[in-house]
Amino acid sequence: MPLAARFEELVAFQAWSDFATSIRGNPAITRASVVVQNYICFVYLKDACFEVVSRRAAAGSVAALSASYLSRGVVRDFRNAFSHANWNYNENFTGLRCWVREDARNRAGPMRHFEVSQADLNFWQALSRGVAYATYEQLRG
Repeated sequence: MPLAARFEELVAFQAWSDFATSIRGNPAITRASVVVQNYICFVYLKDACFEVVSRRAAAGSVAALSASYLSRGVVRDFRNAFSHANWNYNENFTGLRCWVREDARNRAGPMRHFEVSQADLNFWQALSRGVAYATYEQLRG
């Protein structure tokens, strides 16, 4: 897919986020925003940006370290839980409960539970968007 198309998706996502933020008190819009934002930040951008950046950016650079962070560890676990519908809101809507396979290769194996706070999610989402914008702007020249 051309770089311009990836950048357009990021800009369109930002337009959606701005629109959704302007509508307060509508649970359907809020929930749709959660799904769209998490998909873009952790599923789409992981494949469209972070995997490539973590492999091709200079070793030890901020770009490589940030992209690697967004593609591995607990962020990867969250991405997998989210993309496989293994998540829900916690009881007071201050974060998300998630489940991932203890061994990703064993589809019948036990699940491990973890929670992601809204503060962590906000940080990951901001980092995700920042890395993507910086990457696409740099490549666009």
